[in-house]
Amino acid sequence: MKKEGRIKLFADVLPSVSLCGYLSTDQGFVHPDRVLDVNVLLYVEEGSFHLFEEQEEFTIEAGDLLFLKQGLHHYGDIRCPKGTKWFFVHFHLNEEGMGRELAPYERFLYEEAREGSRAYHVLPKTLHIEKGSRIFSRFMTLEQMFASRDYGANLNMNAYLYEILMEIYEQTISERHIDGKREKVLRMMTFLDERADRPFDSGELEEHMGLTFKHLNLLFKETTGTTLWKYHCSARMEMAKRLLAATALSIGEISEALHYESPYYFCNAFKKQTGVAPSKYRGENLI
Repeated sequence: MKKEGRIKLFADVLPSVSLCGYLSTDQGFVHPDRVLDVNVLLYVEEGSFHLFEEQEEFTIEAGDLLFLKQGLHHYGDIRCPKGTKWFFVHFHLNEEGMGRELAPYERFLYEEAREGSRAYHVLPKTLHIEKGSRIFSRFMTLEQMFASRDYGANLNMNAYLYEILMEIYEQTISERHIDGKREKVLRMMTFLDERADRPFDSGELEEHMGLTFKHLNLLFKETTGTTLWKYHCSARMEMAKRLLAATALSIGEISEALHYESPYYFCNAFKKQTGVAPSKYRGENLI
């Protein structure tokens, strides 16, 4: 799949809906030849669509969705069958500036956005969604929100679309790990999060998961892009940041609460992980 056709969903900004609808055709329909300044989500409930994005060809059948990226040439050359029904939404996304793609299970931290490193997920190009799924029902709710004259519905519409897009992204993650890898990775993450106030213990994790650490670490890295030890270090520093920003505990007390060998060791580890000393972080982020 060509990278230029994939849509980046940034974690620090909502999409903006410009048009939304649910349509059907009794005469058949050829997709327009056009270049739009908005992204398009197209979902076929019944029938099918045949169209191109630049030189890439797509045939989407009932239950399929397709994302078309703004600024690219889209066109059809075959009339869709009579009775085709489809849902669509046109939406803007701010993809300006540099950013980095988040790993499937990576946490998004807003201080990174403030430092100019915008984080994003890459949406799938296509996906199959069953008609009775929650995502399908959400399409219909979004269409109702767009058509409504209710102020509250209009106000929440963009946030609701963001939830739909994230649910679509999460479904692609689930499909990539249908062999149970996802469940194991989430179990490991939960286990490490609950023990972020103490040093990393591979033996304890082995006992909890019933598998060797070598196997667990390989599975975790293949799935998330990072090691178990690095994930635990990150979780530990997140806890340290919360204690620095939201409590009056001294640096020595925080070091003790997180079971570091000494405040000196804690300060070195914190600066190595975050780039700043604990005292400076507290001065800039104290609530």
